[in-house]
Amino acid sequence: YPSVTTILKDLGLIDTSWFTPEACQRGTYVHQVVEWELNGELDRETLDPALIGYLNAWKRFVADSGYASLCSEHRMVSALYRFAGTADQIGTLNNCRVIIDVKSGAIAPCTALQLAGYEILYDAPCKRFALQLMGNGKYKLTEYKDRGDRNVFLAAVALYHWKANNLRKGN
Repeated sequence: YPSVTTILKDLGLIDTSWFTPEACQRGTYVHQVVEWELNGELDRETLDPALIGYLNAWKRFVADSGYASLCSEHRMVSALYRFAGTADQIGTLNNCRVIIDVKSGAIAPCTALQLAGYEILYDAPCKRFALQLMGNGKYKLTEYKDRGDRNVFLAAVALYHWKANNLRKGN
């Protein structure tokens, strides 16, 4: 099955022009650092100094918000809608179930749709947030409340599969 991001990229809803190899690598490393921190596996002595600010931003977010992670990098699939995805964080915030997408760069408008896709895959109502971690140790938390995002994402899934069935076969 295609992933949430594959669907959004294919339909031109994610602008990949600013996804430099360096930015992609940084994002991968930041996600790994957060996961190691949550699992108690992080060795700060071996951590690249360029990542310390992002780690400090994560730790500040957890301390400020009381966020409790239930799972990290959680892979999910929907046979019904025929797509898959990996949620960065599923946990609780203020006694509510939340899905958080961790960003080490700018937050794009399509993040709302990305999180709607993860919520569909999780198959339970959740509050949806993007968490922008910055290299200076600060963070920005953005909540997405538009319940219409779910319908927009499902329309994107349907269009993705329609294109696959009708346009990519040379029809």
